[in-house]
Amino acid sequence: MMIMKDVVDEIKILASQYDEVIPAGIDFDSSIYDYDFEAKIGTAPRSFWEQYREFVELLDGFDIDGFYIFGLKNHFGYENNIFHFNKKNSEIAKDAPALTFDEYQYCILFGGSSLDIYTYDVRTNKWESRDRFQYDNLFISCNTLTEFLIALTSEIQG
Repeated sequence: MMIMKDVVDEIKILASQYDEVIPAGIDFDSSIYDYDFEAKIGTAPRSFWEQYREFVELLDGFDIDGFYIFGLKNHFGYENNIFHFNKKNSEIAKDAPALTFDEYQYCILFGGSSLDIYTYDVRTNKWESRDRFQYDNLFISCNTLTEFLIALTSEIQG
């Protein structure tokens, strides 16, 4: 069974193969446990943050060949953190509800690709890859972030 450090090492190898620059790990501020994602999520389950913390302390997100996972901080001169994208999603749901799926209100967006979005569903505690345009189409569904990243690295390697 792979542990997060092994998966991150694999991601770093993939990044170097694609000549991608990836951010280093960061210090996790424990006040983030209380962050309010709004919508029907509110404060994320502690298990979400514990798994995400393990990841961002090793690697604060990545973008490899169009597959990306948000970090906690902005990198490379643009807003690419988990808070920014979830705030935008909440704003769209409030201002133009017809443009979003009701299911989004229960999901934390943590990354994506050109065709998929990566979500953590607070109702099921699943880490998932969903079709960006047909939300009910599920491509990956995992119990842990580590399992999800293993599946995603396989997809990147294609």
